[in-house]
Amino acid sequence: MLIGIAHRDITPEHPVWLSGYAFRTELSTGVYAPLKAGAIYLEADDGSDRALILTSDHIGYSPPADARMRQALAIATGLLPRQIVLTATHTHCGPVISPWFMPGEIEVEYVKFLQSRLVEAAQEAMGNALQGTVALTRSLSTFGVNRRLPDSQGIAVMKPNPEGPIDRDLDTLWFTADSGALLGSLTVYGCHPTSLGGNEVGPDYPGFLCEHLGSETGAPAFFCLGCAGDVRPWFRPQEGDGFLRPSLDELRGAAVELANEVIEGRSAPRLSASGSGVAIDHLIHGLPYASLPDRIELASAQDDHDPWIAMWGKAMLNQLDHGPLPQACPHEIQLLRLSDELQLLFLGGEVLSEIGMGLKQMLALTTTVTIAYSNGLIAYIPGADTYDLGGYEVDGSHHYFCRPAPFHRSSEQRIREQTQVLSDRFSARAG
Repeated sequence: MLIGIAHRDITPEHPVWLSGYAFRTELSTGVYAPLKAGAIYLEADDGSDRALILTSDHIGYSPPADARMRQALAIATGLLPRQIVLTATHTHCGPVISPWFMPGEIEVEYVKFLQSRLVEAAQEAMGNALQGTVALTRSLSTFGVNRRLPDSQGIAVMKPNPEGPIDRDLDTLWFTADSGALLGSLTVYGCHPTSLGGNEVGPDYPGFLCEHLGSETGAPAFFCLGCAGDVRPWFRPQEGDGFLRPSLDELRGAAVELANEVIEGRSAPRLSASGSGVAIDHLIHGLPYASLPDRIELASAQDDHDPWIAMWGKAMLNQLDHGPLPQACPHEIQLLRLSDELQLLFLGGEVLSEIGMGLKQMLALTTTVTIAYSNGLIAYIPGADTYDLGGYEVDGSHHYFCRPAPFHRSSEQRIREQTQVLSDRFSARAG
């Protein structure tokens, strides 16, 4: 296949509002590490299909922001929107680029800057494409811990739960030219980049991981976030049963250790993909909401002590004044098949780990790498088994994403069904 790689610095040049935490009250005060973006272009030997994966250090795209960005990229490259994948590392220390109910406002000039950088990277990747192959190595990592711990009342609270579900697959795609030169790598792991808070711009552990990998391999290294909705870094030893913020040196050290695990895994048996196997497809389906709030509930929310929930209540009431609240939210699934043995599955939203692991098992005939936080960052998408415990991811976070209600318990099953539809399409083509 043809493979092209390019990267860009996307660090803001001025103080900006940062996205990810509701407690911030001021613009960024510095930069602890630069933000990066990358482009990976893949084309089948026979020209039958092409795919472009964009990675970047920010929290993610709202569906409208995703649509605008992909349209700009499609116009600049001639690719179809279905052939373009927008992913984000989900750092909580990047500029606000989408409208959430959180502090600050969209950094309009930065969004223009980000778009120009992504377009440049995409065009360069397409222009420098070489014949090559893709190989996957998979190892296991102990970095990260499930963050949903049942309390004495049987409600999930945000504390380390070593017994909780977590996908420990540490996957890396290695892109190599026919000459033998390594063109780049893409690592996928499911752990929230929420190590640091504060008001400094930075990429969290994915940035330091990619920096070390790039230095050690001599080729650009990129990162995509797996299904990490209920997993976060856990820096030990520590007192108590909560999460502590690491120092910058501790964070860098943990990321380097993770990168070294990737490098060690490179010598393990690989799964390779070559030839004309590149094919990408997508579908958009509706994820239903649970019970929608009525006017009484929304009026009460307007007086909530949390200003962002109060803002949400007001916005939903305003929508009700013009028509009914929506019953479902559009959700996109993309499947990129590199060969009959290897494929990448991209999911919108903050998908919880058990969903990703279930999809891997369902698609076990083809080795599958699951990547969430892709295209539209619609909200948290919990697995069916998490609903009985409630908690932030299930029913305490939809307000911040501008959603009228949490997703219905059937969402996991609907995602499984629609993913199977996509997989069957590829099987039909092959037949």
